[in-house]
Amino acid sequence: MDIDLEELAAIIELLDKTEFTQFRFEKGDLRIAVSRGGAPLDPAAQATPPASAVATVPVSAQAPTPSTVRQAVPMASAADFDESRLSADEVVVRAPLLGTLYRSPKPGEPPFVEVGDKVEPDSALCIVEVMKLMNSVTAGVAGEISQVLASDAELVEFGQPLFVIRRLP
Repeated sequence: MDIDLEELAAIIELLDKTEFTQFRFEKGDLRIAVSRGGAPLDPAAQATPPASAVATVPVSAQAPTPSTVRQAVPMASAADFDESRLSADEVVVRAPLLGTLYRSPKPGEPPFVEVGDKVEPDSALCIVEVMKLMNSVTAGVAGEISQVLASDAELVEFGQPLFVIRRLP
């Protein structure tokens, strides 16, 4: 490895302060590819490298702290979402407009909801920002969050599935 811990820490600090969707770093045999906001790395970067070390590191807008980490639940993606597989008691909450989705009220705070959380029809699930205006997205039904389909700081399109809520009896 041709990078020391000071250099790696400096790179991480710069990445934390910069807005980007993809970042690649190569030094000697070391290659680092970072993708933020759910953006997939391009196929060329995923080609099998020679015998070099490869690290793919997801970077969130805010580093998690013990107070912001609730549970590690694998998140489904809207691209893999198949609405025909939902049961009759599940409801899809869609993006009401195009914008940037934020899962928490402020940076560094826990998300509004996680998988397994109980919600009421007026419960806020997330915020969609459009031209510096913050728009709350509410559940619309009482139930339990069964799937989260969008990542924090992700650009969402009008009508894109964001959450799946299972109605409770």
